[in-house]
Amino acid sequence: MTEPDIKAVVKPTIFREYIVGENINGFPSEIIGDIPKFHFILGFANDTYDDGAGTGFFKRAWNFDDFSPTKVANLKKEHKNVNVVISIGGIGAEFPFNPKDITSWTDNAVSSIKELIQDYENRLQPINNDDTIIDGIDINYEYININLSEPTQFSTCIGQVIQRLKDDPDVSKSMKVVSISPTELVNFHYLALYTNKPDNIDWINYKFYNQYFRSEYEFINFFNNLVNDYGTALKILAGFNSDTSTPTPTSQQACIDGCRILIERALLAGVFVWNANASAPTYSLEAELQKLYTKE
Repeated sequence: MTEPDIKAVVKPTIFREYIVGENINGFPSEIIGDIPKFHFILGFANDTYDDGAGTGFFKRAWNFDDFSPTKVANLKKEHKNVNVVISIGGIGAEFPFNPKDITSWTDNAVSSIKELIQDYENRLQPINNDDTIIDGIDINYEYININLSEPTQFSTCIGQVIQRLKDDPDVSKSMKVVSISPTELVNFHYLALYTNKPDNIDWINYKFYNQYFRSEYEFINFFNNLVNDYGTALKILAGFNSDTSTPTPTSQQACIDGCRILIERALLAGVFVWNANASAPTYSLEAELQKLYTKE
């Protein structure tokens, strides 16, 4: 068994940006910094529901024309450090993880997510055989049905979806990047999912903006607890919210200061921002956070 990399030296190498909403009509390429890995995350592929129970049939909520295969390909051609990921799930109680039937939900989820990926891949022939339009998925549920209180049910179900998509020769190349997006309320479900097959999950987008931290040191202490829980410092990313229309409990400055200290201590791999639509047109939060990457 591999020892956890809790004491690993970590350099900030990745910046991730969610795109959710309708007020921007294309990728905001102006925010792509000189960072080894820059990910745009398209949200959301939402489940469809029957009397409140999920069917597993996912449909994209973003405008396909605004973020078309051609636009993705051109973006990645101009910016070699960019990947594009599809976020699965949804924000709020309107889109819970609540399968009507575990077996059928899993089958439907695999087939419908595969179809979403192929809708991009098959519309545009990659330049090289190793090229892809879509690079992975992000598991992003904030609510999990209380009747599924045992974390193994979420872990097993989502774990099977990830594994089957990775094993599928039709879409395996488009599953290079898999992330999970825990929040405090359902973190134990995500932890069970990660613990089950850690090698299948590349990034942990933790939503720090949903919690309250009185100081940067309180933020750092919580971050260190997450590192101990997940057994890695290499994959945990700190989340920030640019949507000022929805008040968050945390002090954004405390988190920024905390990230600065973590980077100085070589403990933080990167950050993500929720979301580009709220940040437009100034993208001031993105600019401030990316400055952290360049400081010695």
